[in-house]
Amino acid sequence: MDARYDTASLAASDRARYWESAVGRTYFSLQLQFQDAGRFDGALHSWNLGDLSLSRLASSPLCYRRLATHLRDASDEHYLITVPRQSGIRFVQAGRETRCQPGAFLLEHGNSPYEFSYGHDNALWVLKVPGALMRGHLREPGRYCALSFDATQGPGWLFASYVDLVGRQLGRGEDTARELLARQLVALLICSVQEDARVLDPGDSAVRAAHLCRIEAYARRHLADCELGPERVAQACGISARYLHALYRDVGQTFMQWLHEQRLERAAQTLRGAARAVSVAGVAQQWGFADQSHFSRLFKRRFGCTPGQARRER
Repeated sequence: MDARYDTASLAASDRARYWESAVGRTYFSLQLQFQDAGRFDGALHSWNLGDLSLSRLASSPLCYRRLATHLRDASDEHYLITVPRQSGIRFVQAGRETRCQPGAFLLEHGNSPYEFSYGHDNALWVLKVPGALMRGHLREPGRYCALSFDATQGPGWLFASYVDLVGRQLGRGEDTARELLARQLVALLICSVQEDARVLDPGDSAVRAAHLCRIEAYARRHLADCELGPERVAQACGISARYLHALYRDVGQTFMQWLHEQRLERAAQTLRGAARAVSVAGVAQQWGFADQSHFSRLFKRRFGCTPGQARRER
């Protein structure tokens, strides 16, 4: 649900504790180190976008740390995409350090320790995305973390500009099709980062990585086709089925396992985000499952509830 936090009306001695609670509720548990706790000021407004959330954070300088102790009770995996609009950010994760200035954005993995800080007053947009959804669009999304992506041109500019536009619209109280906005934000984010040469796994050749990218782009365009299989995808991509299977062995899963993950994620979004009740059979068919009982078994194994339960919880 939407939430707003502001320290303006609080006594100086209460602000640090209040801000730590606000940040924890909006994102996840973090250790905060204030540059000047006695003069700290902050405001945070978050909007629910279905499985995602968008927030605008403005505050005095401080440092946020995600510690190993915070991860012991963490059940849900999330990524944060931060777009600074006022001053620069220093971010460290997995041995990689980056400086992200206004005109860029960065990704953070919420289920790995990190340090995030800024030494001047700052204003940030933060998009919170479930890990399963990120993995549904990006192979090994952790590779994209702690890198500063250009937001001054091309797809990066479109993504950051659309974040601004959506945030201003929500901030004015203009309610709209939030699930649609979420899908559009994710689509622009993926376009912005997936072609960056820095994310190629040095253990894989660029050729193999390019083949995987082409295979998965084709499959995503045809998820609704229940006849889609490795042979057809391989033929469409100009490679042999044997080579396709070898590519997926190298990344620790089969093509059909990956395909089921994509379809199940889309089906879950449809069940939980539909404006009115939808039939389980219709959703199964919409996302390429010819057998409803097979779909229901896979869905429960993946999400811990039946499709019908997911529909009622929307």
